[in-house]
Amino acid sequence: MDKKSYLFVTWEGGGNVPPVLGVAQRMIARGHEVVVLSEPCLQATIEAIGAKFIPFEKHFTRTDRTLDIIQDASAGPMNLATFDNVIVGPAEDVAAETLTAIRANQVDVVVADLMMIGSMIAAEAAGKPCVVLFHMPEYLPGPNRPPGGFGLNPGKGALGRLRDLLLSKVFNRVTKPLLAQINRVRKLHNLASMTSFGDIYHRVDLRLLQTNEVFDFPISPPPPNLRYVGPVLDDPDWTGETTAKLPGEKTEPLVVVSLSSTFQNQRQAIDNAIVALSTLPVSGLVTLGPAMAKETFNASRNTKVVPNLPHSKVFPHASVVVTHAGHGTVMKALAFGLPLVCLPMGRDQTDNAARIAYHGAGIKLSSKARPADIARAITRVLSNPEFALNARRLQAEIHKDLKTDKAVFELENIPV
Repeated sequence: MDKKSYLFVTWEGGGNVPPVLGVAQRMIARGHEVVVLSEPCLQATIEAIGAKFIPFEKHFTRTDRTLDIIQDASAGPMNLATFDNVIVGPAEDVAAETLTAIRANQVDVVVADLMMIGSMIAAEAAGKPCVVLFHMPEYLPGPNRPPGGFGLNPGKGALGRLRDLLLSKVFNRVTKPLLAQINRVRKLHNLASMTSFGDIYHRVDLRLLQTNEVFDFPISPPPPNLRYVGPVLDDPDWTGETTAKLPGEKTEPLVVVSLSSTFQNQRQAIDNAIVALSTLPVSGLVTLGPAMAKETFNASRNTKVVPNLPHSKVFPHASVVVTHAGHGTVMKALAFGLPLVCLPMGRDQTDNAARIAYHGAGIKLSSKARPADIARAITRVLSNPEFALNARRLQAEIHKDLKTDKAVFELENIPV
């Protein structure tokens, strides 16, 4: 195996950090050189895995990872705040800084977080292979499937196909001004314009979907550069070595509540979940994450609220997970065979929740669900063994992914 030099380009977006840096760490363990261009707030995390760290000098310059750079708490489908503040708006600066890093580090391959479009432009301009990490199910529209962001199942029959076609047209219309911005950056680097937003991803050398293929909706036909490589289930670095007491042996089922590590205006949803738990014969454990860790919540007699706990330590004790349906939390819960109650708040969460409901592995509610609604959903999931059975079916599929490190294989075998 030839040793290569990989430049990873990423940012602090909460759930994207473990899957992107998890792959980087695995490449280092295989003896490859890894350089990571990212935000200053991730320097210690990146250096701890043995990678060389390069800080962004423009836009992505946070030293506090809890600052809300997306500002999407009230956004809807096809969230333009994310495009404006992370994906498209900073693309020119990201492209320039990626090119500088490529030239300074004799890079063989660029590995880009899916939101770092500027780094994809830089890789193409420098003539370097580019691999994009999608830490979520497929988002792009395609034959017989709607675009992401709507939380929809693929349409059935002629009307369903018509719906998906119309939504794809909506996606292309909404992203047309964004594409113009990307093409302006491409022109700065003497690259040809693209005709659709999806081309940005279809043109890279490889696109690795860090999810389970059975969990996702079918892609037919799949784009030639797409590979399913399975999830990375590493705990986030901020969970640390916990000193909090883990749940012990109890007769009541344990319900874990985990509602996003980044700010999504989740205060009310957490309060509602705590009230719901107070009405049930269960033990509740609420893990807040960095965005809510400094907030104070009125825990009920049967519920404990903690700033954080590693899910890998907590989920073996749990019976149900109440979650915003971030992809990392969903995959980890399913890896332990746990059914879910989903309160999606935006981003890819509505799509993840739709897949949970589609597979019968849990229930999808509104993020504004009342305590009584949450309590009914928890009761239903606990009392109907089909939810746990379907979760365990997906568990078996996820564990097949974990037996072979497909992402490492793809990265090592990309021609340079």
